[in-house]
Amino acid sequence: MRIAAAIGAVILLVGLGLAVRYFATDDGTSMDLTKIPEPVQSEPAPPPLPPLPPNTQEQPPLPEQNSIAAQEPPQGTGESGTMMSEEEGPLRFSMPLDCPVYGEDCYILNFVNAGLETDPRDYSCGSLTYAEHRGTDFRLLSLQEMEAGVSVLAAAPGEVVQVHDGMPDANYRLFGRDAIADRGLGNRVVIDHGDGIRSTYGHMRRGSVAVSVGDTVARGQMIGLVGMSGLTDFPHVHFEVSDQGSFVDPFTGALRHEGCGLIGESLWQQETLAKLRYLRTVVIRSGFADETLNRAAVEYGLFNEGPIAATSTALVMHVYVAGIQEGDAFVAEITDPTGARFVKSGSEFDRHRQSRLFAIGKQDLLEPLIPGIYTGEFRYYRRDASGEKVEIFTINESVEVR
Repeated sequence: MRIAAAIGAVILLVGLGLAVRYFATDDGTSMDLTKIPEPVQSEPAPPPLPPLPPNTQEQPPLPEQNSIAAQEPPQGTGESGTMMSEEEGPLRFSMPLDCPVYGEDCYILNFVNAGLETDPRDYSCGSLTYAEHRGTDFRLLSLQEMEAGVSVLAAAPGEVVQVHDGMPDANYRLFGRDAIADRGLGNRVVIDHGDGIRSTYGHMRRGSVAVSVGDTVARGQMIGLVGMSGLTDFPHVHFEVSDQGSFVDPFTGALRHEGCGLIGESLWQQETLAKLRYLRTVVIRSGFADETLNRAAVEYGLFNEGPIAATSTALVMHVYVAGIQEGDAFVAEITDPTGARFVKSGSEFDRHRQSRLFAIGKQDLLEPLIPGIYTGEFRYYRRDASGEKVEIFTINESVEVR
């Protein structure tokens, strides 16, 4: 489905009848109130990135031979003098967690920042990273998965050289960044693979670390569980690769901040790389609530599980999206049980953003809601090669009002 090349000017709302409330900062603490009229024709801008296929799943070209991964296999010794690996060929990493189906059981939310600190970009020049990020974040879909237990796995053989455990699993926004600024990776394990190459596994679940300093680990060995300790607000394992102390992107072998879109050799095993298709834009969570939720509440899934009371003073649909590109746009609409429009809104983005939480609906209602089923539709658009907006995904949610 195609719509006009741009969405019309933003009109500021005041008073009753909130049309859309979307967070203006990634931390979800400040927000704008906006309403967008029907799209109108305008002159298209050049696409900021190559066009994506309609299903938004993109696998960038596989890197070529030109990186630290092309070195001879690490047959050196660790600090204890033991051999790091008996595997043949250059060092390659496998999945650092037990994720049977990538894209369903887990996905990558943040990559190494290949761009500048002032203009973060992941290795494909997308927006799934942030200024200081030096690893790859394999995210679970929910806290329920974390609580059930998902294993963190050694991604290559080596010797354990650092371990930390005991930090609680909690959204850091509940107690502030300063409280754990010096322990950002939380519960972690560091493995030495020889020749100066190390891998780090961060944000592990408290009490789950299953190895000790000096242990020799095999590829695929469980070393703990995925958690939410340290400086994080979602359940994941932060997988980090360093070479002689410098942070390396395992997708290209390039150093952090070296530049996006570079051709290099992946440090992943071929079968692992084949699974890790690039998801440029990801829907993290969506649902209805009888109030406007902040980002932490959405992470904990605090949507209304049952019907919303007709006497509620707000009805809000939330959609949490990661991987927003300059020129992307959305249009959202909620209809009431009679089929009439309850609210409609949208926006176009003037820059890349790592993530954004949208809250579309009405608050401060003076009249009771109409009992019945309210349905919400959130449509997301991106420019194609001609500069027109192409719908790349739709989110549908519904809630009963009694």
